[in-house]
Amino acid sequence: MGKQDDTGYDGKMIQLRVFTLEEASSLIPQLTELVKKLRELRDAIELKEVEIDAVELVVGQGTEKGPTLVNAEVEKINQLIIEFNKTADQIHGMGCFLKDVDMGLVDFYTLLEGRVVYLCWKLGEEKIGYWHEVGKGYASRQPLNQPEVTE
Repeated sequence: MGKQDDTGYDGKMIQLRVFTLEEASSLIPQLTELVKKLRELRDAIELKEVEIDAVELVVGQGTEKGPTLVNAEVEKINQLIIEFNKTADQIHGMGCFLKDVDMGLVDFYTLLEGRVVYLCWKLGEEKIGYWHEVGKGYASRQPLNQPEVTE
């Protein structure tokens, strides 16, 4: 493994992977936890942004400790962002594509009737039941007929 910088990025390209339905489905428990963690981190980052705004308002009132408080809060938000990026990198490192944190969307390359498409999974779904064309998104999801997905 390459040497990582403080953002968790080690400079290596993410390996693209073509999944069978079974392989992609086996990742759902782990993806569920990672997507939930991303949502929690996103919420914490948004809250921290509000807190920083509040501290900056107080600083504007002439508080002597203001710059120190702002710097401390900025450092906390930077750590949350680093953790968010590392978690997203874990998903990408599995060969999946995190498409939308809010919706909890993850796509997987697969072969369907001889062409490359995405298997599409959404947080809360117990199994992968949809696919869509590469270059199209969630709105174009179609029900998956399992026998059509090949290796």
